[in-house]
Amino acid sequence: MTPKQIFEEMDALPPLWRPKFIERLVGIEVDWPVTFADAWETDGKAVRVAFHFEPMSVRGIMGTVSLETYPQLERLRAGERLRVRGRIRKIDRMFLEMDISDLLFCVEAEPAVA
Repeated sequence: MTPKQIFEEMDALPPLWRPKFIERLVGIEVDWPVTFADAWETDGKAVRVAFHFEPMSVRGIMGTVSLETYPQLERLRAGERLRVRGRIRKIDRMFLEMDISDLLFCVEAEPAVA
C-alpha cells in the first residue's frame, strides 16, 4: 500500500473502525518514493525528517534518523526526491510515523551545458 492508499482507505472508514485498520498496518515494512519537506535537529545527533508522498499533500511521513549516518541531510533542499525504507510505527489523521531503516538519495543527471 502506498501512503496515499492508506489515508484514502482510512478516510473511507467509520471513525471507530480506524484504530483496527491502523493496528493491522503498524509494523509492516515499506519502501516509498517521497519528496523531502523539512528537517530539524533534536539532540545534536538525531534529526527529525518530514516527507511528502504526493505533491501538495498536507499529510506527510515523519521519522528520526542519525545525522552521522545521513550527512547529506545538511544540504538537502525541500522538494528533492528520495526513497524512505522502514516500518510503520504510528498513523494518525495527518502523519504516518516511521522507524526509518534507510534513506536512498536520488541523484538526477545535471543538465548538459551547451
